[in-house]
Amino acid sequence: MNVAAPTLAPVGASPLGRWLEPLLGLAVVGLAVGAVEAPLATAVALLMIAAVAGLARRPFLITVALIAVMGNVKVNLYLGFFTLFPEHLVLMVAAGLAFWTWLARPGWPPERKLLLAFALWAATGLLSLPYAIAPGRVLARVVLVFTIVLAWAAVVVTVDSKSRLQRAFAVWQFSAALYALYGIAQMIGLVAGFDTTLTFLKPYSNPDLFIGVGSPVRRRIGDVFRANAMFNDPNIMGGFLAAGMTLTLALRQHHSDLRRRGRAAAELVAMVIMAACLLLTQSRSGLLGFFAGTAVLVAHRPGRFGRPAVWLGLAAGAAAIVGVAVLLGVDPALLVTRLAGSGDISDDSNRQHLDVFLYGLQLVARYPLNGVGLGNFGLFYGPEKEAWFENMMTHCAPLTYFAESGIPGGIAFLLLWTWLLQRVIRVRPRDPDLAAYRVALLASLASLLVANLFYDYITRTFIWVIAGLAVATVRIAESPAAEAKTQ
Repeated sequence: MNVAAPTLAPVGASPLGRWLEPLLGLAVVGLAVGAVEAPLATAVALLMIAAVAGLARRPFLITVALIAVMGNVKVNLYLGFFTLFPEHLVLMVAAGLAFWTWLARPGWPPERKLLLAFALWAATGLLSLPYAIAPGRVLARVVLVFTIVLAWAAVVVTVDSKSRLQRAFAVWQFSAALYALYGIAQMIGLVAGFDTTLTFLKPYSNPDLFIGVGSPVRRRIGDVFRANAMFNDPNIMGGFLAAGMTLTLALRQHHSDLRRRGRAAAELVAMVIMAACLLLTQSRSGLLGFFAGTAVLVAHRPGRFGRPAVWLGLAAGAAAIVGVAVLLGVDPALLVTRLAGSGDISDDSNRQHLDVFLYGLQLVARYPLNGVGLGNFGLFYGPEKEAWFENMMTHCAPLTYFAESGIPGGIAFLLLWTWLLQRVIRVRPRDPDLAAYRVALLASLASLLVANLFYDYITRTFIWVIAGLAVATVRIAESPAAEAKTQ
């Protein structure tokens, strides 16, 4: 049974008494010195203070911020031993507010069953240390698990009403469309002869991440002409777009039923933009993910897909995609062609994917209990198979955890997702809006899971923000206020 936890409360000012004036004077002197000696650092510090104050007073902004930046990897600060991303500041504030709230009223956290599954996942990661070539990578991955738990939990707790859930969807759709527009602009830049790469970030960014961003995707092993917007990999961008397109398709149908024509028209435009960018990513895993999400929508609402308006909208989207492709000199059927050739073993990419998958199965057989260590797959694959690929991954999220943390780690990973999906599937909201939102999020999760069967980015923050929205939806549906509105 899930016990409701108190919503994160705004932090009030504590009385400082006789220390107030000295502290204010010290702050003014420090600000003056900082503005003279390090103006840029001082401006950044002030911006961070303002951001923290805003997040503390309005905790729902934590979710808004996480959604707005969940398509970003390019804006970061490289500290040598650690790369700082914008969401890290948001998560630190969320952790502080959670601790503050718990001190005010100690109690069990919400969704204890799912938190237990997260803990098991992290524990099996630590158990993979014995055979790890690089123990530091294991610890980094375990810390990453705790980071995504915090992101997931922050969304679950701060999205506590239907109105906030609706605002979260609006921010998601708008920001996803903006990321897609930037991805399209990258490819237009190739044709028009201008560079869309944010070169001014180069002095501050992690070189490995900065090199991987831009169009073409710039890598040390060669350039690949595929859009990736603010991500460092076009396939991850493809999965992000697939989830956004699935949600937008579901909400557009729902808003059309309610005769909210303006909102439905805006969602059609957003979906066309995302679909055009998905074509330019050339991501087969992203396309498969979108197909899977659409299949979930059809299974839940088969009647809606028989309406002419749906097919006219899809036809308009396809026409726009073809137009953008022709304008850029890209084969409009490129994604379909790549998908059709997925079984061709003579293709270098397909052969390597198959080889990596089979090697992952071999590692499970060789190290069934502990695995080779979280994040250590490439360190085994490189010396034993191809020396140039020490950062190789399995390209399949479940196989990653079976190979890197053994059978216990793989089972913990599958158990987490089984419980998470059960949590969303079992609740049937009576409120028609919440019912539509639940199906939309369930379809988005399905698209991400299918995409991660063919390309592993399961620990990216945006996946767990979406999972948090899904759990928040069913929690809202279970609340007495939601039940009262339907009676």
